[in-house]
Amino acid sequence: MSILDELGEPPSPSLTTTSAWQWKKHWFVLTDSSLEYYRDSTAEEADELNGEIGLRSCTDVPEYAVQHSYGFQIHTKDVTYTLLAMTSGIWQNWIEALRKT
Repeated sequence: MSILDELGEPPSPSLTTTSAWQWKKHWFVLTDSSLEYYRDSTAEEADELNGEIGLRSCTDVPEYAVQHSYGFQIHTKDVTYTLLAMTSGIWQNWIEALRKT
């Protein structure tokens, strides 16, 4: 999946392709309390964490319209993260898994 490289409230879907907001592809791992992301699967094996989204303060996981793609957000008490899945199946699986967590 990919994540917007800026934290906080993202721009409107029509602006997500501007240079200020770039999608960055990462390898994601869901744990009991967080969604960890790594540069790739090799970085995960080497325990080289790029970032982590704490899910204990997650308030919602809504769909997010992105032109020709499968977007969703993770809302926490302080930050909104916007992610992009490559297929509708992957998108649906992540949303379901995150909502259960």
